[in-house]
Amino acid sequence: MTANVGRVDHPVIAVRDLERTREQFKRLGFVVPPIGRHQEWGTENLCIMFPHDYLEIRGIGDPDKFLAGVDSFLQKGQGFYSVAFNVESAQDSYQAGLDSGLDIQPPKHLNRKLVLEDRTLDLHFRTVILGHDLYPGLTHANLCQHLTADTLRQPGWMDHPNGVIAFGRLAGVVSDFDAAAAAYVRLIGADNVRREPDRILLNFGEGADIELIGEAEAQRRGDAQPQLGRDYLASATLLVRDARATAALLRENGIRFQERGEGLLKVEPEDACGAHLYFRQA
Repeated sequence: MTANVGRVDHPVIAVRDLERTREQFKRLGFVVPPIGRHQEWGTENLCIMFPHDYLEIRGIGDPDKFLAGVDSFLQKGQGFYSVAFNVESAQDSYQAGLDSGLDIQPPKHLNRKLVLEDRTLDLHFRTVILGHDLYPGLTHANLCQHLTADTLRQPGWMDHPNGVIAFGRLAGVVSDFDAAAAAYVRLIGADNVRREPDRILLNFGEGADIELIGEAEAQRRGDAQPQLGRDYLASATLLVRDARATAALLRENGIRFQERGEGLLKVEPEDACGAHLYFRQA
């Protein structure tokens, strides 16, 4: 048995200044909605929407409330700090995880208010926090059930000038491949975990997959971030309709990037608020 984990719902970037980050991600070619604020937590965020997943950029609004680890992460730097997996029912996933003997917390309600020009969106979620030993290579992870999915995406929010349509892959660094493989077999099932000599691939049946690599491979790629420790979420790849058009937009907006082969672009982390971000031809 597992915790009934679904697809990658949204990776999360932690940043110190959401207003500056919003302007920078506009330069990267994204449509960036206004800042939303969690009512129960002390965090606030920007959510950049795609048809079936999205990118959350999270910062601190009220340091006296629960911050889900954002504060401690930002002491080390900015960048990718978490992954949320979609679930159909937070309660069912919690019970399945509990029955499987997993370290898993009861579902908690979370409300995010997003003020638009003509109205306020009142978005609701149920989230399940996972024990740290269940997600090596991802820094933080949780399960997320959307209760207001019909209002999460608004007209025009997915028409990104850079042509992004979805996440393609997340990459994380692990120090112990055997332990990591065993952890994910417990969480998502053996059929979804492929162990190879120098990496682990996690397949969720749809959406982005996850590649777990070693520190040496992360260094080779230029994605090593040793300040984050031995296991961490290193990078994310976004799929675009036309990589040449994406490259042209980045050049026009003064964004520094490298061409890593046909149809693959890597943005310099300094131009993505610390995130190691790739664009790849879909």
